[in-house]
Amino acid sequence: MEIGDVAAVSAIVLVIAGCLGLWGKTIHRVLRSNRSWSDAVLPAESRDRPFWAVSDAMLMFGLSLVISLLAMKLFIALGQIPPAVQGEAASSDALLAGLSAQSVGGLIAFAGTLGFLRIIRPDAAQRLGLVWKRSDVVIGLRASLMLIPPTLLIAQLASQMVEYQHPVLDVMKQSPTPVFFIVLFMGTALVAPWVEEFLFRVLLQGSLQSFADRPDEDELALDPDDENAADIWRPRSLWPLFLTSLIFALMHGNQGAAAIPLFFFSVGLGFLYRQTGRITPSLVVHIVLNSFTMSVEMLRLWLAG
Repeated sequence: MEIGDVAAVSAIVLVIAGCLGLWGKTIHRVLRSNRSWSDAVLPAESRDRPFWAVSDAMLMFGLSLVISLLAMKLFIALGQIPPAVQGEAASSDALLAGLSAQSVGGLIAFAGTLGFLRIIRPDAAQRLGLVWKRSDVVIGLRASLMLIPPTLLIAQLASQMVEYQHPVLDVMKQSPTPVFFIVLFMGTALVAPWVEEFLFRVLLQGSLQSFADRPDEDELALDPDDENAADIWRPRSLWPLFLTSLIFALMHGNQGAAAIPLFFFSVGLGFLYRQTGRITPSLVVHIVLNSFTMSVEMLRLWLAG
């Protein structure tokens, strides 16, 4: 066995050991705690009730689709890519342009939706959980070690039944050049996680959680003008987390077996957002997973070439 193989095997063993160790500690803490299992794993933080609605998630999704389509039309009009011909496989330029258009559409839709919500409430960014806390990065990294290995294992098992497909892989196989790798990595490992976490975890799951956990008698008795009455809401229901994860998985249904592991992965991401009310923990995990899978695929193609 070569040195590189030994290093790879050692890294895998360390990751698996770390994953099992964290899961063991978490299960032990749950069994010994008098609190609910969710608070024993990660205490739910009190916060302001989400003020946004499912319609805001639909607004961002619609904006993303429209802007992505317009961006593709612009690429075609500028001659950057040829128009698609029915019956012919899309070229690598067309696939890359499509992914770039999705990234542009997602970012503009995010900015537009956030701007709209800030008109409603000037403190929208803070209440949406778009705030930076160093501890959230630590939570995200620990969660990455707990969630990513099981997700990859489920993905491997699912791929035995249904072949995994992804347009990013198609682009990489057709034109594995450094420029393509940079563009694809930026879009897949950085832009896509940000857009998806804001759309699914914050807007969709947050609004469903607010609907599920409507004000109780204690909350209704509070004076809305009393500043000390803020930050008393905590999520209670679990179904918004699972419904959001189901929708998230179905949105990736064109990627073959990907929907199966992504459902379970999304449950983990949704739990992080449910308990903290901030985007950073789930965003860190999402970025780590996408960065890892992209790096592995790039390395595999580089070695094969």
